[in-house]
Amino acid sequence: MAEQEVSAEEEYNGPERRRPAAQEGMVERREHTRYAVDAWAEVMVKDGTMLFRGRVLDVSVGGCYIETEAKLKLAPGTPVEMVFRLNDRVFRCDAGSRMIRTKGAGFLFSNMDAKSRMELEGLIRELSGADE
Repeated sequence: MAEQEVSAEEEYNGPERRRPAAQEGMVERREHTRYAVDAWAEVMVKDGTMLFRGRVLDVSVGGCYIETEAKLKLAPGTPVEMVFRLNDRVFRCDAGSRMIRTKGAGFLFSNMDAKSRMELEGLIRELSGADE
């Protein structure tokens, strides 16, 4: 039986569908381990041209992926401000768009102050089970 190919659009359809952390056969180029999460985020392009909301599906020390219904037309490196709440912590930080997909985008955190960096690192320790 031949495997059926699934388009990117089909993969994201449905409320229970979540994008896989890494596609089979793809080389993982990320520097930091990503952890699956489920949080809502608000993202504003720094020049004020766009504001959108979405679900944070994964996070790492370096960045996150946000799934959204918004039609994103962001060039790589577009600076944004984002805020999201996860595990009773509110994260507010700058980031840059890294890659855009049909139903979301990956962002690379930038200009994070020491307090925010410590909070994020604490969250990552919790998600990785290192605090147990």
